[in-house]
Amino acid sequence: MVSARPNLGLRAGRAQESRLASTSRHAHVAARRFASVVARARTTGTNEDQVRSVMEERTEVEKQRRRLKLELKVAVEREDYGLAACLRDELLSLDSTDPVFQLESELKRAVAEERYEEACDLRDQLEELCPAPKPNSDCVTHGVRVKVSSYYVPSRSSPHLGQFFFTYKVHIANESDKTVQVRNRHWVITNAQGRVDEVKGPGVVGEQPILRPGEDFEYTSACPLQTSYGTMEGKYEMIVFDRDSFDLEEAHRIEVKIGRFSLNATSEQPSYDCTI
Repeated sequence: MVSARPNLGLRAGRAQESRLASTSRHAHVAARRFASVVARARTTGTNEDQVRSVMEERTEVEKQRRRLKLELKVAVEREDYGLAACLRDELLSLDSTDPVFQLESELKRAVAEERYEEACDLRDQLEELCPAPKPNSDCVTHGVRVKVSSYYVPSRSSPHLGQFFFTYKVHIANESDKTVQVRNRHWVITNAQGRVDEVKGPGVVGEQPILRPGEDFEYTSACPLQTSYGTMEGKYEMIVFDRDSFDLEEAHRIEVKIGRFSLNATSEQPSYDCTI
């Protein structure tokens, strides 16, 4: 009797090749489309629609890159080194057709090698393709102003290990005619590879400050990243007291926006004591 195993192995191999071909095709279509959008933005200049197109296509390319990396990891774990080699080549090919990835890689190397002047040029090129927020923000919600400034701290960073350390200073000012209290915080942190982390917790730096009209509160905190660039944004949950009785039953809750700002390894160093 002839064993059916060879046929099963052949079918599995063909199915694997089909999946690889499909992944490769989707990845290259996304990369070509993204390169086309970037080229168009460089030719015509970047307006709001162009920025949106670049970011949408960039997200699709990153999705394909993560898929290839996941399949590569699985192939290595199964010791299918032939497939792993093909997936590795597909990843390299995808990276070579992604202009933003190339610029980000060059920027990371420049920062790691302390070639800061070149890093600034590369940052400007990235800014032209994908306009980014500034390292500070200033928002007013319900009469509460939140100002944030971020700084890169080289002394606590190891770029060659993919470790970038940032500090940020927050200034909360109550410009309303009511007394407010900061109860909870919610941060959304996005790195240059599109990874999103959320941080939630009570108060800020272990406190839940109460601010009467005209009062303010300032604190400094930190954020480590695995990439030389990222963004932060979020909100505070606050309680508004109608009188100075601080009666929680009479108070009501509001959300106060923290505007988006960048974490940039080429930004200026802090002029204050950033020890955390």
